Amino acid sequence: MKLRVAKLAGLLASLTAVVLTASAAVHERNLEKSFEVKPGGKLLIKVDQGSVVVATGEAERVQVHVFHKVNGGSKARAEELFANHEVTFGQDGNTVSVMVKTLKKQGVSWSFGKPGLEASYQVNIPRKFNVELHTAGGDIVLDELEGEANTHTSSGAIKLSKVAGKAEARNSGGDISAQEVGGEMIARTSSGRINIHKVKGRLEASNSGGDIDVEAVDGDLTAQTSSGRIKVGVVGGDVEAKNSGGDIQIASADGSAIAETSSGSIHLGRIKGKSTNAKNSGGSIRIDKAEGDVATQTSSGAIRIGTTEGNVEAKNSGGDIAIQNAGGTVVVRTSSGSIEIGSAKGRVEAQDSGGDIRIGESGSELAVRTSSGNIVVKLARGKVEAKNSGGNVEISDAREAVVVQTSSGAIKVHFLTAPKSDSRLEVSGGSIDVGLPKAAGVELDAHSSGGSVRSDLPVTMEVRGSQRGDKMQGTINGGGPTLLLRSSSGDINVKQLAAAVGPAEDEGSRK
Repeated sequence: MKLRVAKLAGLLASLTAVVLTASAAVHERNLEKSFEVKPGGKLLIKVDQGSVVVATGEAERVQVHVFHKVNGGSKARAEELFANHEVTFGQDGNTVSVMVKTLKKQGVSWSFGKPGLEASYQVNIPRKFNVELHTAGGDIVLDELEGEANTHTSSGAIKLSKVAGKAEARNSGGDISAQEVGGEMIARTSSGRINIHKVKGRLEASNSGGDIDVEAVDGDLTAQTSSGRIKVGVVGGDVEAKNSGGDIQIASADGSAIAETSSGSIHLGRIKGKSTNAKNSGGSIRIDKAEGDVATQTSSGAIRIGTTEGNVEAKNSGGDIAIQNAGGTVVVRTSSGSIEIGSAKGRVEAQDSGGDIRIGESGSELAVRTSSGNIVVKLARGKVEAKNSGGNVEISDAREAVVVQTSSGAIKVHFLTAPKSDSRLEVSGGSIDVGLPKAAGVELDAHSSGGSVRSDLPVTMEVRGSQRGDKMQGTINGGGPTLLLRSSSGDINVKQLAAAVGPAEDEGSRK
């Protein structure tokens, strides 16, 4: 029994040795071809598999090296695979071609007894040349080139060094990278990463499933991916970035900008063009500086805008809106969250379904409305219309007419200059405090159904007191625009301000 086991072990060892020897066998067939050319010609490569590496130099010659290798199997099997892989060299004037095709489809190449063929191509060309490179499966690597490049692979990476002319890189499943392209560029891949250092012309980058990173583009940029981030440095023209599921970041653009994503954040640095448009279905939007008009929209997340020289429109279905400075009109709406505006030179329209509204300075008319929360305005140079369903309304410095209506909460308005037209302040459940300059002339009409009415400034009475509540009607400093004050419950107080803002000071503050 022991003898049989020993013989069996020896037989297995011998078979293993045979298998290892067979699998260790390497069969190679290398081809080489040289063509005399002049600078400015073209290299055309179309192969059905294998990597393509193209190097450039000063020689006026195209040198082609084809490397075929079969790992394992017999020499006869390797020769069969070599013969089945047809390589055709050609030259037509200043154009050199390398065409490769498989004559007959093989079985599963990696199964035992059916070794596979590996192919690769290395080519040396003049630096001033054009290339068109196609492989059905493998990397494409291109050295510094003073010409145009057209590259295409079904799988593997495409790596371009410096291309003086326009470049096109298409990949069905792998990365694309380019160091510098002197003309326009198209980069498209179905999966993998697109990484571009610099393009002097227009760039179109498209990715079905991966990141897009671009450092600098002198012309326009179009970038689109289904998932992954889009990160852009400096763009010399217009930029359009669309993402179905990831962040978008653009440092600066000399032209207009469009940024859209379904989820993730949008961050735009400095946009110098006429318009900036950012749309997000589920995340935040941030714009540092825009020299033109701005339009933003998100379903959730915050909208934060730094400085804009044009008009601003911001819509948010569920988050805060903050604008530091706007050079034109401002229209903002949110369903929940706060609205905060530092300053706006033009008209302001702010609407909130559930949060505070705070405005530092409005240079023209102001219309604000919230269902709950406070409305606070520091300086209003134009007419103010404020409506609140449940909160306070406070205006520290009103320079024009004020119309305020709130259901509950206090109303506090200070006219640092005398009102120039009629004002109306109404509250259903709170007090009213009005500040006037000492010399302001108004027609006062104040009535509180459940509180008192008082005035620090002398009032020439027409009506004082009433059967229900307290009432005061008359003129202050000879009269002027009507100041109508109504409260259902709460006191009404008219106060004299310590100092008024004169015309010179008011004009200076505008500058």
